Amino acid sequence: MEKTKAYTYAILLGTIPWIAYVVISPFFNKAEPLILGMPPLMFWNTLWLILTSLCLYGAYKFELGGGLLE
Repeated sequence: MEKTKAYTYAILLGTIPWIAYVVISPFFNKAEPLILGMPPLMFWNTLWLILTSLCLYGAYKFELGGGLLE
């Protein structure tokens, strides 16, 4: 994969968690309904704690495969 495409995909994967936390989180700031016994905002943050790791791993793999990390 060429470097510019790998860099673009890595940046996109890195900004997805930021958008999820900063832009979308305020919409889940309610007390009801409970999701798996947690308020929606706590569930959202717990979900994205795991998904952020996956997104950053994907960004790392894009950078590694694109030759950006040598």
